[in-house]
Amino acid sequence: MTTTRPARGRCWQRHRGDDGVALVSVLGMMLILTLFLITSLAFTLQNATSSRRTQDAKAALAAAEAGLDEYIARLNADSNYFVLGNTDTGNAAFGAAGRVIPGTSGTTAKYTYSVLSSSADVTRDAALRIQVTGTSSPGAGQPAVSRTITATLKPRGFLRYVYVSDVEILDPVLTVSSIPFATYNGNSYYNSGVSGTRYRYYGDVNQIRSDCGRYYYNSRQTATYTAGAATPVYVYDTLNNVTTQTITTAGTVAGYNGQCAEIQWAANDTIQGPFHSNDGIQINGSVLFTDPLTETSWSNPPSTSKRWWGTGTPNGSGYKPVYGAPIPLPSGNSTLLQYVEPDVDGDASTPVGPGCYYTGATRIIFQGSTMRVLSPATTNAPSRCLDTANRATEQTKTIPPVIYVDSTSNSCTYGAVGYPQSGESTTVATTTDYTCTRGTAYVSGSYDTQVTVAAKDDIVVTGNVTDADNQTGTNILGLIAGNYVWVYHPVDSGGSNLLSSANGVHDLDAAILALRHSFLVQNWNRGSALSTSTATKLNVTGSIAQKFRGPVGTGNGVSATTGYLKNYVYDSRLLVVQPPYFLPPEASPWTVSTITDK
Repeated sequence: MTTTRPARGRCWQRHRGDDGVALVSVLGMMLILTLFLITSLAFTLQNATSSRRTQDAKAALAAAEAGLDEYIARLNADSNYFVLGNTDTGNAAFGAAGRVIPGTSGTTAKYTYSVLSSSADVTRDAALRIQVTGTSSPGAGQPAVSRTITATLKPRGFLRYVYVSDVEILDPVLTVSSIPFATYNGNSYYNSGVSGTRYRYYGDVNQIRSDCGRYYYNSRQTATYTAGAATPVYVYDTLNNVTTQTITTAGTVAGYNGQCAEIQWAANDTIQGPFHSNDGIQINGSVLFTDPLTETSWSNPPSTSKRWWGTGTPNGSGYKPVYGAPIPLPSGNSTLLQYVEPDVDGDASTPVGPGCYYTGATRIIFQGSTMRVLSPATTNAPSRCLDTANRATEQTKTIPPVIYVDSTSNSCTYGAVGYPQSGESTTVATTTDYTCTRGTAYVSGSYDTQVTVAAKDDIVVTGNVTDADNQTGTNILGLIAGNYVWVYHPVDSGGSNLLSSANGVHDLDAAILALRHSFLVQNWNRGSALSTSTATKLNVTGSIAQKFRGPVGTGNGVSATTGYLKNYVYDSRLLVVQPPYFLPPEASPWTVSTITDK
């Protein structure tokens, strides 16, 4: 009997084949999973490394920023620290090892820096470029990470603003000549009576001028002082020609300060740029301040929400004054003498500068990159500045970066430079002292360069002074007067204009600084109006800084009665470019102007 065996072999073979495929699939899956895990682990490790490097880069950048802050602190502690350049051996940040930031042990952070500007560059441009490298070292076996930043530093100065004033009162030297009344020991003596002028008070006018020169929020008080033998006070009866009382040894005198002329900001006034006053300001109208940087140094107003005097309120579409630290004006500009030739600064150890030095009344007319100069009282100058053998003749010279006009004891001729002109009154008018020995510069023309004109006494702008490139390039002009910067506006003995509106000064492109007095228009309250349209306003493009607020005309802000309407516009290029050797404030912190990641 034949027994048929089931075909188990085939079935077995079939099952073995399926199991092999399954095993291969499992192994494949395991391989894929392993590769995925390895890839994930690699990605995780790479990401961790990247995160670590990012963290170290941030630490390196923080170290660089710390180094920049540390250098600025040194510069603010010693404003001349930049003179050392990169040679301060006591400062580890100038060395290759760098300065380690305290408290970063284990993950050491340090910085090095290098000053990129020369001392001469910083002095001329009031800007310092510095490169700072910060380094983070994570630890042993780990690569260090470095970041480098480059910054430009500038001091906070006058050129940051379109307008700066120290005292918001009209210069008392121009207005205070006597006092309406005085009170002594309970008795009042008035400059009034018969014919309205019977009693005249003679006191210490300089004292009252000094009181008027205080900050506005103090100068409104009644002035008091003690009379004595050296400072007698008289009350004079002009009708009977006798002194009614003489104070010679003792007594407290209260003098009325009514002649301290307050100046207000009124409706239709627009300040087109950053604004600062060390004083409190008086606002009587809707004044438009167009820049958020609108400051007053009045630290204790009745209300911190109203940092101004007066009944007005700034225009709601602009900004209101906020507190800003005082910006002190220098007392003089004689430091600029170190940058001129001949060597007149009294320091034989310093070389002569690139500028020109003139003495006595000097007329300068810009014409592009050259100037026509007439300085009859200058007897010592290099030929590039003046041929002194022909000093009575106007000469054409290349404009230097700085010009200084000093006073002189040399003989000179009154009016030899053309001012005052024929028929001009100097006795019944508020105008320039034209004495030829004074350090006064008479300036006009169009310039195509960078230059600062400084005068020991006054600068008189006798015609339009304009940038040949119309503020599209790097041309820049600074005007720095020890006393006044005047806009020329001559009148005759009857108070009538000697110049028509068409011949008047209307355009002035400059950074202006009047250290002890004001920027103002001669005879601002005399003659007929010089502004008859928008084009004939007094248009200043640049900046104005002054001790006292100077007047330019009278009127209602919409139309002028005398003098000019004003239009002051900030030249924003002053944030990065300044006139050569322009003076900084007496104390001014350095701050970052620009910063880049290397």
